[in-house]
Amino acid sequence: MDFSKVIRLVFGIAFIVILYFIIFYALKIMYKDVKSGGRKRPSSTKRNYGIEVVSVGENSNLEEGSILLLRDVITIGRKEGNTIRLSDQYVSGNHAEIKLKNNEIIIRDLESTNGIFVNDVKIKEYFKLRANDKFRIGSAIFKVIRSDKN
Repeated sequence: MDFSKVIRLVFGIAFIVILYFIIFYALKIMYKDVKSGGRKRPSSTKRNYGIEVVSVGENSNLEEGSILLLRDVITIGRKEGNTIRLSDQYVSGNHAEIKLKNNEIIIRDLESTNGIFVNDVKIKEYFKLRANDKFRIGSAIFKVIRSDKN
């Protein structure tokens, strides 16, 4: 066996190893993509949102200017166990739910008697809130605030 055949054999084996290495990583990436269901990764520009109390109305347990950070689901109503508990007579026991999903704020009316007003317009069931939107539940008025800082 001469030297050129040995070199050809070594380079052939190296080529096959590199080819299998590339195929392995390509399959690994495809597996992760299929496993995630095609969902996009969270963007690096994550925003922090909060709910500010603009007007307390008939609710003695709220304080104007107070801010509640929106990290998980916020429930609003008269019953115990709600994140924001209102004492207003026009508020249902479980009146509304606000949640942050995919960097969007969704407010949902939980089949309340008097409804939710966003920017003075009564919403049906769901509504996508944006920064600086004001919403009224009973006589209390809240405002969505946003900070781009992490």
